[in-house]
Amino acid sequence: MTTKSANLKKNISAIVDEAGYECVGVDLISNPGRVVLRIFIDSPEGIVHKDCEQVSRSVSEYIDRAESEGTKLFKGKYFIEVSSPGIERPLYTEEHYARFAGSKVSLRVRGRGKLSGVILSCEKGVITLRAEDGEEVALKFEDITKGNIVF
Repeated sequence: MTTKSANLKKNISAIVDEAGYECVGVDLISNPGRVVLRIFIDSPEGIVHKDCEQVSRSVSEYIDRAESEGTKLFKGKYFIEVSSPGIERPLYTEEHYARFAGSKVSLRVRGRGKLSGVILSCEKGVITLRAEDGEEVALKFEDITKGNIVF
């Protein structure tokens, strides 16, 4: 991840937090000529359409302000998508893996491909998983390229 992307994600996370929501994660999906900025938000009360609209407006204002000050955040067009993480919630941080210990997950792991199982623990950068074949597997958090809860 570039410094520019990391700063953008950090700033968006701060905007979401300021609005009173948990920023579950931010994805930047680049396609030819456009970028999709996907933001997942949550709250103890759940998320409704109005919440997504509020965050979308706030992030759009931030991007407009940055660009009016001369900071080009995206090449070409960009689209903002804001939603709840849903029942097959993506997992972005070690804290997510720890919080959802006991849940079934689907992972993409560098050097191993796809792996499914139940999170047993997450400690000091290592996620321990009981794989579908019953084997207990220890994975470095940094090797997980994508993870989500399986409903």
